Amino acid sequence: MILPTKYVSLDKSLLGAGAVMLPILDEPMTITGIWEQVKNAPEIGAYWRFVLTLDFLYAIDAIELVDGLIARKASND
Repeated sequence: MILPTKYVSLDKSLLGAGAVMLPILDEPMTITGIWEQVKNAPEIGAYWRFVLTLDFLYAIDAIELVDGLIARKASND
C-alpha cells in the first residue's frame, strides 16, 4: 500500500498520493486547505488516505510543520 507493487498500482499507493499532494504545497498551508484541494483527487479518495499520505510524507522527510502550517521541505541540493 505504501509503494506500488505487482498488485498495487501507483494511484492506489501512498507514493502516488504523495505525488499528488506535494506540488500543492508550494507555500505553507493548513490541513484544511490541503484537504480542500486534494479531496476530489482519485489517488486520495478518502480522509483516512489523506492522513496516511501526510504521515508518509512526514516520515520520508518531505514535509514539515512550520508555525502550525504544513510546508514542503526545501531540498538540500
